[in-house]
Amino acid sequence: MKLLLMAAVLPLAGQVTYQRILEAGKEPGNWLTYSGNYSAHRFSPLDAINTRNVAGLKSLWVYQVNSLQKFETTPLVVDGVMYISEPPSHVTALDTRTGRPLWKYRRMLPDDVRVCCGQVNRGVAALGDLVFVGTVDAHLVALHARTGAVHWDVAVANYKAGYSITVAPLAVKDKILVGVAGGEYGVRGFLDAYDARTGKRAWRFWTVPAEGERGHETWDGDSWKTGSATTWVTGAYDPETNLVYWGTGNPGPDWNGDVRGGDNLYSDCLLALDADTGSLKWHFQFTPHDIHDWDATEVPVLIDGEWRGRPRKLVLFPNRNAFYYVLDRMWRCARPAPCISSARPITRKASSSTAAASAASRAPRSGAPSGPWTRSPARQNGSTACSHRRGRACSPPPATWCSAPPPRARSSRSRLPPASLSGVTRLAAPPDPTR
Repeated sequence: MKLLLMAAVLPLAGQVTYQRILEAGKEPGNWLTYSGNYSAHRFSPLDAINTRNVAGLKSLWVYQVNSLQKFETTPLVVDGVMYISEPPSHVTALDTRTGRPLWKYRRMLPDDVRVCCGQVNRGVAALGDLVFVGTVDAHLVALHARTGAVHWDVAVANYKAGYSITVAPLAVKDKILVGVAGGEYGVRGFLDAYDARTGKRAWRFWTVPAEGERGHETWDGDSWKTGSATTWVTGAYDPETNLVYWGTGNPGPDWNGDVRGGDNLYSDCLLALDADTGSLKWHFQFTPHDIHDWDATEVPVLIDGEWRGRPRKLVLFPNRNAFYYVLDRMWRCARPAPCISSARPITRKASSSTAAASAASRAPRSGAPSGPWTRSPARQNGSTACSHRRGRACSPPPATWCSAPPPRARSSRSRLPPASLSGVTRLAAPPDPTR
């Protein structure tokens, strides 16, 4: 009865269709997805508040979150209703005119939930007449947008194994994508997609390959079973290519790499996955065999721009290794794909367990440009694959390979961390505007 009464006084919010999210830029008064639009621009064209009047702003209302946990949510705003997540795994709908709570979802959590960095939640997703939230006990929950009643509740993973969910889900077509946290507890990372209406899992991409899967050879022994590479920050989506771009976390254990020799794919990577099937189209690994906890869990930003006078579809990625990357996001590329940096590559000594294999793989291939970080086509098992310094094949190969890079510009700055990539070739450094 209480829910029915509350529903009767709710603002008339329309359904959040996939088409509305596609055209989110046409609704500047709403914020329909985690990063504002699928390209993750996080930009609003609203200009009623500007540098001339911002000093005169006054509080209209305040909603108090009754928690001492960290507050990291990005609110969604849909037709006068603001949906926020609250720590640890709660959801509240607020009237944007008054700040009055319209409904609250409060989740009871087990006492033995393990989280590394506080019981946080970064936000919700909306699709149709439902709102979706991940929980720190590793569930994905669908709530009715008008009442907060539970529509379905599915276990994504076993929280007793160290899994949790702190990421804001991403609604794409008829699916809800959600990643996991728990890299500090020896989990094996993955990214999931669920049917928005039923909660049935549509696909799963494991970010640490098992035996028989491409990339498994980048883990020594059984270290892959606790390889981490979690997916705890929301990615971006390109409807033209139907690719989801999602970053992955550090390999585990994070500081001690001796027990996990190899490049440790797909940790510290940007992944390009088919939104319908979860199949991997290409990856770019920013820091192979990371021993510094340099997660690649930043939000990838998609832009259509110009590179050397030609239109290119790019993805921007500032990484925790202190470098800013610009990559060609089209996995079928016919020209060199840019990775713009004002520094040269870094040279790195291989770990003792892989030193012999690494030494052999560093030898220049016939016809390939010389240099320690040259990417060149190579033939492996009858299919084209790229080779790199550690001798790891990038997967899966694109249909058309990028051409060889031009001579690399010299710089006196520190060198760029190594990277494993598929269908992407690093370009010469641009001029340094500070000099």
